[in-house]
Amino acid sequence: MNPLKKIVLDAKKKHQPLDLHLHTRFSVDVINGNSFEEYMQAGEAIGIVPGFLDHFQAEKVGDKRYPFHEENVTNYFNAYETAKETGLRSFLGLEIDYYSPELHGDWNRITMEWLDRHKKEFDYLVGTVHDVFEGTITIPAELDGLLKTHSFPEIDAEYYHVLDRGIELGGFHGFAHLDVVYRFCGDKGVLPGKKEYYTDERTVAGMAACTRHDIVIELNLRGFDHPWNSTYPAEPLFQRFKDLHPKAAFFTGSDSHDVKTFERYAPVIRRYTERLNT
Repeated sequence: MNPLKKIVLDAKKKHQPLDLHLHTRFSVDVINGNSFEEYMQAGEAIGIVPGFLDHFQAEKVGDKRYPFHEENVTNYFNAYETAKETGLRSFLGLEIDYYSPELHGDWNRITMEWLDRHKKEFDYLVGTVHDVFEGTITIPAELDGLLKTHSFPEIDAEYYHVLDRGIELGGFHGFAHLDVVYRFCGDKGVLPGKKEYYTDERTVAGMAACTRHDIVIELNLRGFDHPWNSTYPAEPLFQRFKDLHPKAAFFTGSDSHDVKTFERYAPVIRRYTERLNT
């Protein structure tokens, strides 16, 4: 069985909330972040089992300062093993960027080679798409830069093209925030929000493809902190898909980059865990 699906099903039987998308100080977009053990202690206090999902980006692996560079990765695994000695519950995952095969096929190859060496160290592997054309859509300044050379419909279409390819690859146990291309669409965002974004059938197609490939779909809750102001996938879409496909598997993630956010999202995690389990 898909190990991520097993984690989710076991937790459902025990009525145990999970937050399987947490970033430690090992993620390069985290400054002065928290350790594995700090998250585990917080999880014990709030009754939510943490799962770690630090960023793996193939274009950075050659940098000797990068935590997942071959000379550093042992320190990463050792840090997690030391945290586990506390006896506190947790899971170790990895959020893995998938890139356009046409533009960055070499980065995808580097990713697969790295995973061949290290994937057994992880409890689950989650694919994601952050990069479209020559920029990153989940950073406002980079999205602004992309919009100078591409229209948003072009960016949008390319995002879903790469997303489809990443899901069809079938090499991941889960896939994260399927419609995150709309993160900065909405009130005070980089772009205005549109009703059709929340009912995008390409997101539904992505969920269907995940289900066909036995990939667990992330219900990412961090969108409530973004102009998007909804879940990823958007709430109307995930609810409709769940109702029509009761055997589809979802996992909840707050996408927290620090313990305070993890703690703040505890009520949201519990609420959506209940919705997924009914």
